[in-house]
Amino acid sequence: MVDRDRLFRDLLKNFFLEFVDLFFPKIAVAIDPKSIRFLEDEESPKPQEQAEKEATPQKQEASPSSNVLVQVRLRGQESCFWVHLESSPKADIKLERSIFHTFAHLDEKYNLPIYPIILQSAESSQRLETNGYRVEFVDRRVLDFSFVAIQLHRLNWRDFLQRRNPVAAALMPTMNVQTFDRPVVKAECLRLLTNLRLDAKKVKVISQFIEAFLHLNAAEEQVLQTEMERMGLLERERITNLLTSTTQANQQQGAEREALSLVFRLLKRRIGDLNPDLEAQVRSLPVNQVEDLGEALLDFNNEEDLKNWLREKTT
Repeated sequence: MVDRDRLFRDLLKNFFLEFVDLFFPKIAVAIDPKSIRFLEDEESPKPQEQAEKEATPQKQEASPSSNVLVQVRLRGQESCFWVHLESSPKADIKLERSIFHTFAHLDEKYNLPIYPIILQSAESSQRLETNGYRVEFVDRRVLDFSFVAIQLHRLNWRDFLQRRNPVAAALMPTMNVQTFDRPVVKAECLRLLTNLRLDAKKVKVISQFIEAFLHLNAAEEQVLQTEMERMGLLERERITNLLTSTTQANQQQGAEREALSLVFRLLKRRIGDLNPDLEAQVRSLPVNQVEDLGEALLDFNNEEDLKNWLREKTT
């Protein structure tokens, strides 16, 4: 299964300034590009996690989501952008309120002005009713918190066709795309991507995003080929090369995942369940070492044998 959560994080971490420029061009020009720094905020609760904790923590499980926190200088002032992907929260608490709770946590932790941006996908089961959270009494308004909500599923992909922006190429498939338009959208996304002249690493980030959200069936692939025939020869050649390299990369990644899965199954049989630290070490191994481990583990009798093997490989 594709980790869409990771895809969004990778997109923002590789194209944060382009993301801001796509949706907030006036703010983008005020950011010092050299000041961009991504903050790891593992301790901060995600909005739906906070909501579930306050609602029925024993019965609810955290839903997939992404939090990206970025520190920048905005017109010379140190500030933060908090971008949260709201995918499918399942909690009784109002979504706007849970967003405020997470914002308050970040405000307390970092003591910096924070610009909150909520990205909501079509998969979300709870809709945003407003773009803020307010607490009012008869005589006064105690709290008036607002955030920016980008509801991707309500955006028209055609409005982004002429934007020479890699984030536009990635996000168009997540917008309001009719079923019959899927091959056309993929063709336009690939056309835009190949014309941006990005390096190989960044092309991979965008192409994986497009493939994850616009994986076509056989009939749709035929329509895609028809759309490509209408393009110029050079554009068509670039897109064909991109599709070929993406397919090869996906096949390679699939083979790597299969090899790693096999190693974990064999390890479980030989020495039982691994603790989280050991599991993380195994997952971080390069492909050739995963293959070496697959052979070596046949001689393992306990967890210490695995630790010794890993120690030898990392020293």
